[in-house]
Amino acid sequence: SQGVIPVAILTTSAFDATTVDPNTVLFGATGTEAAPVQSALEDVDGDGDTDLVLQFNTQDTGIQCGDTTASLTGQTLGGQAIKGSDSIKTVGCE
Repeated sequence: SQGVIPVAILTTSAFDATTVDPNTVLFGATGTEAAPVQSALEDVDGDGDTDLVLQFNTQDTGIQCGDTTASLTGQTLGGQAIKGSDSIKTVGCE
């Protein structure tokens, strides 16, 4: 795809997503591929907490048709390493 993939880092009772430094975040097949092209703070899940939404160029992520997981790595503003992954479903594959 020529588009972007939005990825949300959610704030929970154990983690404040607003402490993530967007300049350190990478996302893709292994979590080391693409830097975000845009970031914003908003309440994505409607729970009243501010979450971090990042957008990545699809072609930069290394995600291939049929991949079932994607990962994200980065650091907080205080230098704490973060890593996460989730299941994905690729669509429009030919």
